[in-house]
Amino acid sequence: MRPRNRANGLIALAALLSFSVNCSAEKVLVPNEEENVSVSLTAEYDSKYIFRGVNSLPGSGIATLDAEFEYQDFSLEIWEAAGISKSYDEFDFTLKHSWKVNDHSTFSVGYINYYTPNDDDLRLGYSDTEEIFASVEYDFRSGYTATLKYNYDFDKIRGGFIEPKFAGCFKWQQYRIAFDPYISITYDLQYNSNRFAWNNFQTGVEIVRKINDVMRVSATAEVSVPLAAIDQFAKKEGWVGLKFTADF
Repeated sequence: MRPRNRANGLIALAALLSFSVNCSAEKVLVPNEEENVSVSLTAEYDSKYIFRGVNSLPGSGIATLDAEFEYQDFSLEIWEAAGISKSYDEFDFTLKHSWKVNDHSTFSVGYINYYTPNDDDLRLGYSDTEEIFASVEYDFRSGYTATLKYNYDFDKIRGGFIEPKFAGCFKWQQYRIAFDPYISITYDLQYNSNRFAWNNFQTGVEIVRKINDVMRVSATAEVSVPLAAIDQFAKKEGWVGLKFTADF
């Protein structure tokens, strides 16, 4: 099957499954009390593919399927992406171990494998590569969450990334809607450049409609502003998205 046809299939699958989405502060899956197993499935469309402040597929939107499996403190995430107006394929595999430090704090470490089967004649220069990461998250009882994450590519790029992020969750209970705004700023450790400098500022909001205890749907609107590390080749970007999620 051609990648472009696969993208159309992803969109059709999203419509058929009627998935949906939760508050940022509630996105940590709650394991089944008996089996300690949970599954999250997400189908998503974004008008642009912005990764760490850079438009990674110029002139095309992107459709993705994301499956996350959790068992006790471990999780496996499989993420597949396909270009909409340009042929492009990507598969990301993430292994993560998380544990609660206390009632408010969670610490995580993990590994990511980025796999691009082909460059689809776009000559984007992407290579299969690997990262390790660590993050700490503090969940305020008021509905706010602060996260600090560090990623390091030890394979092809040999550079790192630091991202502090602050997110909120504001519920409109009458209509089962939540507003999830966030702001983040990233610091480049010779990942997007050969410098140690601020990479990009990003902000956005996710509007979530809960369908039932399992299904959620949401729309997103986001903006990224390049800073010193990428201002020579990246530009200010705005994009929108639609997401369907189901948690089991």
